[in-house]
Amino acid sequence: MRLTSLLLSIISPVLLSGCADIPRDPGETLDRVRERGTIRLGEIEGAEPDPESERTLDRLAQETGARIVRIKGHGEELLEGLEEDRVDLVYGRFADDSPWATAVYFGTPPGGPDKPPKSMRVARFAFRLGENGWITKVEEAAK
Repeated sequence: MRLTSLLLSIISPVLLSGCADIPRDPGETLDRVRERGTIRLGEIEGAEPDPESERTLDRLAQETGARIVRIKGHGEELLEGLEEDRVDLVYGRFADDSPWATAVYFGTPPGGPDKPPKSMRVARFAFRLGENGWITKVEEAAK
């Protein structure tokens, strides 16, 4: 029993130290936003952010110390930009059953329903898949 306790006291800090950076950003989006001092926001033509989304962006800019740089474009182009790291975030109207749902993460609609019907296009942000630290930071700013 003492040996087990001794081993746990040695191994536990090592195992827990690996959890310090959870949620993780494999592409380091949040770190790069802070280092650059800019958030590259892709805005899909005709889907300018509503007041609730603008408040989210303002809070996000304050929390990261970054300014918003808006890049207007078409959906395909901007969503590809997420995958290719040309933009950090895309704002538009997206449905959960979009073909892009397997390539990007569609966030919770700011000020909208948490779980809209799958085929309902709602205003929200899209993120690069797996950038969980960045996604969490933006979604917290939306609350």
